[in-house]
Amino acid sequence: MKAEEIEIIVLEVVAKIAKRDPQSLSLENKIAEDLGMKSVSRLELAALLEDRFPVTIDNFEIRKPKSIAELVDLIKAKM
Repeated sequence: MKAEEIEIIVLEVVAKIAKRDPQSLSLENKIAEDLGMKSVSRLELAALLEDRFPVTIDNFEIRKPKSIAELVDLIKAKM
């Protein structure tokens, strides 16, 4: 899977959880500060990402990324 495809899918998943339009998001968006995603939302985010990618994300790992770009990097590192 290409890096660009990973970014698009991650943006779509984040948009779904944050109830935003994927086009309104960028990789620079902060997960907590800009999108208001707290711990429960992050767990839901991890579950959806696990459905879309061949990865396993534990409860501690999903708390680490501060931005969507860092979330993309996490997925890339796990694939």
